[in-house]
Amino acid sequence: MTVFNLRRSVAVTLLWTVSTLLYANCSQWPAGMTFVGLTEQGWQTYAVLFGSDEPSTIDLKAETRTPVMTSQQDAIAYLDEAGRVRIASLDGQRHDSWLEPSAEFAYAQPEWDRESGDLYLVRLKEGQSVDTDIVRFEPGSQLVTPVITQRSAQFEPFLADPWLYYSHVHCVLGCGKIIQEIWRYHTRSGVAEQVTLNNAISRQPAIDATHTWVYFSSNAAGHFHIYRQSLNAGASVSAEPVTEGAVTDLSPAPVDDRLYFIRQQAGGSTLMCRNKAGQLTALTSPSGVTDIRNLEVRYP
Repeated sequence: MTVFNLRRSVAVTLLWTVSTLLYANCSQWPAGMTFVGLTEQGWQTYAVLFGSDEPSTIDLKAETRTPVMTSQQDAIAYLDEAGRVRIASLDGQRHDSWLEPSAEFAYAQPEWDRESGDLYLVRLKEGQSVDTDIVRFEPGSQLVTPVITQRSAQFEPFLADPWLYYSHVHCVLGCGKIIQEIWRYHTRSGVAEQVTLNNAISRQPAIDATHTWVYFSSNAAGHFHIYRQSLNAGASVSAEPVTEGAVTDLSPAPVDDRLYFIRQQAGGSTLMCRNKAGQLTALTSPSGVTDIRNLEVRYP
C-alpha cells in the first residue's frame, strides 16, 4: 500500500469513526426525559431515570398532561384529568395534590424551580386560554404569586436560571393570523424582554445546558419546524431552522450535543433525535405506544 493510500485509508476510517460516534449519541436515551404515550390502556406516562435506559412506565394513576421531572429525578409534577396540579414521587410513596381548579382559575404546564422546589404554572382566568398569567406556587405556604401578567396570554414556562422563558401571544384578531413570540423574564430584576421576532407562531421554548441557544417550534415557513436562536450578546437575532420537510415538529428538548423532538406525520408521532452532525434518527417507541405528546427533558 502506498503512503498516499495509507493516509487516505486512515482518514476514511477516522471520518467513519467520528460519524459513527456522532450518530450513536442518538441511541442513548437521556436521563430526565418524560413524555406521554398513547396505548390500548390510554395515555401512559413514561420517564427515563438513568441515561441510556429505555423509557419505563410511571404509574401515576391518571392520564397526565405536561409531566415534568425534577432535576434530582425523584418526583414528577403534572396535571390530571380533573385539572389538578399533582406531585408524585418516582418511588410510588407520594401522591400529593397541590392545586385544585376553580371557577376563577385553572392551571396548566408546570415547571420546577429546581433550587427552591416551587412550581411555575400557567394560570388560566375562568379556565380560558385567551387570558393567562404565569404564577409561582410555593408548596410550603400554599402561596400563589403572579409573576408574568402581560396582556393576552402566556404559555410554556421554561426556567434557565436566572431567566424564565415563555411564549407570549401578541395578536389573534386584526392581524390575519396568530402571532406568538418567545419572551424571557429575569427572575432577579423582574424585567421581561422579547427574544424572537418571527411574525409567526413561535412556541415551546427550551434552552440548552450552556444557555447558548433557545430552541422552539415555529410555523415561520409554513409547517411547524424546530428553530434555534443564539442567546449570546451581540449575536444575530434571526432564527435558523433546524428541521425541515412536510412534517410537524414539536417539543424541542436539547441535551448536550443532541436535540430530541416529536415529529408528527400522517402515520402518527415519532420521537426524533438530531445529532451534532445534523443527522436525524427516529427512536423506537416503547412497545404498544402509537402516539406521543408532551416531551420534556430536565437534565441534572
